[in-house]
Amino acid sequence: MRITTRFIVHLALGLVHWILASALSMIIIIEGIFPLFGLIVNENTEGMLVGWIFGSSTVICIGLFGWYFGGPIGFIMSWIYQLSKHHYEKPVGLKNIYTRKGKLRMRYLLYKEVLQQLQALASTLQANEQERRKIEQAKQEWIAGISHDLKTPLTYITGYSTLLLNEQYEWSKEERHSFLQEIHHKGIHMEELIQDFSLVLQLNHVDGMLLLNKTALDIVEFTKRVVADISNNPQASSYRLHFKTDTPEIQVEFDPKFMHRILQNILMNSILHNPEHTDIYIELLHEIDAAVIRITDNGVGMSTEMVNNLFQQYYRGTTTDASTEGTGLGMAIVNKLVQAHQGTISVTSELSKGTSFEIKLPKI
Repeated sequence: MRITTRFIVHLALGLVHWILASALSMIIIIEGIFPLFGLIVNENTEGMLVGWIFGSSTVICIGLFGWYFGGPIGFIMSWIYQLSKHHYEKPVGLKNIYTRKGKLRMRYLLYKEVLQQLQALASTLQANEQERRKIEQAKQEWIAGISHDLKTPLTYITGYSTLLLNEQYEWSKEERHSFLQEIHHKGIHMEELIQDFSLVLQLNHVDGMLLLNKTALDIVEFTKRVVADISNNPQASSYRLHFKTDTPEIQVEFDPKFMHRILQNILMNSILHNPEHTDIYIELLHEIDAAVIRITDNGVGMSTEMVNNLFQQYYRGTTTDASTEGTGLGMAIVNKLVQAHQGTISVTSELSKGTSFEIKLPKI
C-alpha cells in the first residue's frame, strides 16, 4: 500500500512538472524570445509552435521519466540477476543510491521496501551459502573418517584371517581362539557402523519419520535397567553412576529398542569422553505433561562450538584423547530418535565444569 501511494505521488509530481515545464517553455518562447528577435507569432504559426513546444517537452519528460523510474528498476533487476548467479556480495553501485547522510535518494525512495527485502535476501542467501559450504566440508571430512573407520576393522579381519589360513604355521588352540575373537569383535563393530548408516537413511526419509513400535511402559524402571547395564560394562568400571528419581513410576509410550539406544548413546558418551572417576548423575523428574530424563556429569565439558554442532550429522568432536572410533552419527541419531518420540532434547555444557542433557517425553 505504501509503495502504491508513493508511486501515485511520484507520478502526479511528474505530470505537474511536465505541465509546468511546457507552459513555462511557451511563455518564454512566445513572450520573450520571439519579441527579442522581432519575430511575430500569428494565428498560423501559434498552433504549430504550441504543438512543437508540447512535443519537445513530452520527449524530454519521457526521457526524464525513464531515467527517474527506469534507473532504479534496472538496478534492482541487475541485483536480482547477480543473486541468481550466486553472487551474494553487495552490488558495486549500492552506495550510489544513498546520499552522504545515508538516506535513499529521491528516485530510489519509491522502491524502499523492495531494496530492504533484497538486502535481507542477499544476507540470508550469503549466510546459507556459508553454512552449506561448512556442512559440505564437514561431510567430506566425515566421509574420510568413515572410510578410515571401516578400513580399520577390515584390516584386522583380513590380517587375522590371513594368519589363520597360512599353512606354514601351526597355531595353538588359544591363538586361533584369540584371532577369531578379534575377527568377531571387528565384525560386530562394522555391523554397528552399517546399522548407523541404515538408521540415518530411515530418519532422513522424505517424511522424516521412523516407524516406532511404541509400548506404554514405566520410563523410571526402564531407565534404571539401562543404567544398571551400563554400570556392568567394563568401560564404565572406573566411573560413578548415580540414579535418582522424584517419583516411583511415570508411564510413557516409547519404543524400548530405540529408547535404549538413546540412553546408551548419551551415557556411553559421558564415559568415553570424560576421565576416570567422573560422576554421572541420572535423574528422572515428573512434570505436568512430560517425563524428564536429565543426565549430568562433572567431566571436562564442551566448547560452545561443540555444543552448537553436537546434533549435526557430520560433526565429529571429542573433548579428550579418547578414540573417535564411530560414525560421528551418535548424537544426531539420538536427537532424531527423541523427535520421533515427539520429545525434545537439549544440552548445556561448560569447559571443565561438565555437561548436562535433558530429554522431555510426553506422558500418557
